[in-house]
Amino acid sequence: MKDAPLVYGNMEVKKECIVGCLKGEYNAQRELYDLLLPYLNALCGRYLKDTSHRQDILQETFILIFNRIEQYDEQKGEFHSWASRIAINLSLKHNRRSKAEFYTPIESETTMLGVSPEAIDRLSNEELMRFLRTMPPKYYEVFNLFIIDGFTHEEIAGILQIKIDLSRKRLFRARAWLQEKPKSLNAILGDYRFSIS
Repeated sequence: MKDAPLVYGNMEVKKECIVGCLKGEYNAQRELYDLLLPYLNALCGRYLKDTSHRQDILQETFILIFNRIEQYDEQKGEFHSWASRIAINLSLKHNRRSKAEFYTPIESETTMLGVSPEAIDRLSNEELMRFLRTMPPKYYEVFNLFIIDGFTHEEIAGILQIKIDLSRKRLFRARAWLQEKPKSLNAILGDYRFSIS
């Protein structure tokens, strides 16, 4: 391994930390846990249909990370990507097992209004995620993986066990769905006026 740290935003996974985890050192494991927890917590929250299971999925994620850390290959990508795949796969597997509804359509009597960029800026992450969760589940999964987490269609096809073309179609349909939904977004935002392009 090289001496340079692995960096993701403010997340820096030091090579020494990974080596320490490989040796089973508690302090290295604790450092890695503390570093990854906020990121993986948010990630699981985006993918789980029922977020009340988030802590269970996070626990399973870290167990797998520490039990399989020797499988991490820095030539194939960054450590956070490898760890996020574990969290995403466990979240999606849990969703398939639970068969819970992924979204709740928003009923709105609001007429279509134009939406200004200022209104989008006023959206909290929670409001935005609540709006995105109204998207049909299969579109939401691909949208999340491609747009938010930066996976390629090839990677998405592997994660969701679908064909690459189907991943592309679902992303296209997710984007089309977003362009048709200013009414639903207005139901969340109230009287803010804006348009989605």
